[in-house]
Amino acid sequence: MELVKLIAEKKGISEDEVWRLIEEKRKELDYLISEEGASHILASEYGVEASPEFKVASLTSGASGIEIFLKVLGVFPMREFERNGKKGKVRNLRANDETGEVGVSLWDDKAEVEIKTGDVLKISGAYVRKVGTGIELRAGKRATLEVNPGEAPDSLKKRKMKERSLKSLEVGERVDIEAELESVARREPFFSDDEGRQLMISGTISDGKTSMRAVFFRNAAEMLIRMKRKRALKLADEEGFESLLKRVPIMRALKIRGRVKHSDYTDSNELIVDAVRRVDPGEKVDGLIEKMMGL
Repeated sequence: MELVKLIAEKKGISEDEVWRLIEEKRKELDYLISEEGASHILASEYGVEASPEFKVASLTSGASGIEIFLKVLGVFPMREFERNGKKGKVRNLRANDETGEVGVSLWDDKAEVEIKTGDVLKISGAYVRKVGTGIELRAGKRATLEVNPGEAPDSLKKRKMKERSLKSLEVGERVDIEAELESVARREPFFSDDEGRQLMISGTISDGKTSMRAVFFRNAAEMLIRMKRKRALKLADEEGFESLLKRVPIMRALKIRGRVKHSDYTDSNELIVDAVRRVDPGEKVDGLIEKMMGL
């Protein structure tokens, strides 16, 4: 690994000693990051600059000091939050280059920057965190952001990037996609079958460019509100069904798996959701890395 050699030269120690430090760093972070991720943290601590030549395909969880050019595929609305008594802002994007696609989160002042689909971004000083089975590129307080910079590669500015969006989905297709719930239908979230009342929540999802109706049945609805059916029924009977709808994560990034079907009622396509997972900020590895790097 080239970064191991750079750290060894900077510190005047052997590469074996660097590998020992990498293992210590991984142990310190409960082995939630890879060797490469730990090496990037060490490089940041020792003032060793990593190569700025990054592509989406080369990003790994725990990597930091990332400088990368990306083309924007979709932009989600900015949202405000409060954590540990401090207020902040975040905006999520979908972006890619010629090697792949990645989710991007822009924090605080960078969340307020005007960005639209098709823009080319230069992000410097970002880091990568693990999100479920994938990764996300995060531009925190130490990162910088430029929109449509002059030095962006011509290949990225001119190339029509292959994108995966709600608009491109076809009837009968099974998909995994990241989207946000724009709204939820204000109706009783149940239907009846031979086994009694079952959960059913519908709403409108967006990938930042296109919107589509989505229906969450049974287990998918339980995943969405993080509550089992029996408990949900009890809560609805005691406090009204609105108490369940309040648990639906509006304007939050979601990983959604489902099947596309055509609705004769609305004469449009909709997504029948099989499984859903929230993409939550503040995962354990994220917090540990932020603490170690002062991000």
